[in-house]
Amino acid sequence: MSDYSLQHNDPILLNDIEKDLFRLHGSKNIWIEHSLSYQERLGWVETPTLIEESIKLCKNAFDRAVSHLNPSSVVFIGMGGSIQTGKVLNQISLKSKYQLIFLDSTNPKDVSSVREKIDILKTLFVFMSKSGTTLETNKLMNFFTKELTQKGKFDFGDRFIVLTDAKNSLEKFALKNNFFQIINTPKNIGGRFSSATAFGIFPATFMNEILTSFKNNYLWDSNQVIKKCSLLTSILIDSYENHNGILNLKIPEEISQMGIWLEQIIAESTGKDGKGITPIINNYIDIGCPKILINSKDQKKYTSTRADELVISFDKNTIFEDMFIWQASISILCKHMSIFPFDEPDVERSKLNTKNILKKYKDMRKVTIPYSRSDINNMINENETNRILYINLYINETKNINTSLNKLKEKLSSYHGIKVVAGFGPRYLHSVGQLQKGGPKDVWSIFFYDENLINSYSEKNNYKDLSDTFKAQMLGDLDALKDLEINTYLVNIDSNNKDPFKNVINKIKEE
Repeated sequence: MSDYSLQHNDPILLNDIEKDLFRLHGSKNIWIEHSLSYQERLGWVETPTLIEESIKLCKNAFDRAVSHLNPSSVVFIGMGGSIQTGKVLNQISLKSKYQLIFLDSTNPKDVSSVREKIDILKTLFVFMSKSGTTLETNKLMNFFTKELTQKGKFDFGDRFIVLTDAKNSLEKFALKNNFFQIINTPKNIGGRFSSATAFGIFPATFMNEILTSFKNNYLWDSNQVIKKCSLLTSILIDSYENHNGILNLKIPEEISQMGIWLEQIIAESTGKDGKGITPIINNYIDIGCPKILINSKDQKKYTSTRADELVISFDKNTIFEDMFIWQASISILCKHMSIFPFDEPDVERSKLNTKNILKKYKDMRKVTIPYSRSDINNMINENETNRILYINLYINETKNINTSLNKLKEKLSSYHGIKVVAGFGPRYLHSVGQLQKGGPKDVWSIFFYDENLINSYSEKNNYKDLSDTFKAQMLGDLDALKDLEINTYLVNIDSNNKDPFKNVINKIKEE
């Protein structure tokens, strides 16, 4: 069981939060009026019961898939909340007998890397999309369908499992093409709140010791859950009311996927109506805001005596309890912010732009990329009054790139005090993308893109559609931010370079 420790707290605020928790548990409305009924999004509240039901459903599907298909690899494909819980669980689980791969990108380089790792005729593909219309998921399904049929596997559906809501276009496609299994997910639970549904539980069935009863006791101590929710919610409210919505998160590398999960639940739930909590993960200097320090068993322990620092000693064996605590706390925070936590109204801007670009251009290689003429110092000078820099990376994620990116973030922070939120496209569109467009407007954005690398895939078998989509997603979000009059810059880099941000870093001048 994870431990939550906060040295000082406001008993009146904690009492108010506890009342909201009881109303939430009773499926009462505590939020502003919204066109989407809150009752259509509260299926996650009874998480222990939901987990037990999901385990029964997913265990049956797992047993059938393993006995009939005997896969050597399992590739999970989805975006945002549909896939991120699985990525968290995979990082903290023991090694599986199967090669488990999680793919949440249309970047042809990332897809090519996955394709090289698998024997496609011995691989089970699991497509996960609540709506059934997720662009990336459908594009990736199309890619692997072509790859299978080119290997003579025309009945490709018997290697496919789909997780989606009932009676949508994806389920209809799955039925038409005789998919091996369709697992329906609850309609009254949104993606980022779906950890305890099949979106989280089905991937866990392929992992060691995630679902064993002695490891995960779903009969939670309700008093402890209430206490932890109250402490967490109070620090989140402090961030919103007293620190312009800035929240500092310290998370060990070994549970970095939990950091990405937290980033989404915070940013996508709160980043709307010009408001939002901005999660700054592992910043290099003290940025003078509430801080949440997350320990894991194998790392040096953080301790704190500060009133605005919450220390969480993370226990991976009660991961679903921690996810519920965050989901409940964020929901109550949104009541205090007078926003509705269960929608993502500004995500549609980029989606529509992407579709229009793909419809307009048959060959994306001919589309002119509007690179910025300003160098990094001019960009910094032009945004002295803006609080947050978003770095949107349309390049493949590698250890070298992350190391180089961290150097860039560190220099921006130490030289200019710039708070940075970085994300890889198109993944961030389903997370901090909502906050960028729907949250506070005193922000700016830099896109990094490797044009030569992406264009090289346009000529490779079956990769053109992915290459075009990836490029269109980048341009679509760029245009969406510009339409909102957010200062936005686009920079071309060589992502194959050992230190791809070195040239940018070396140009940064100290104040």
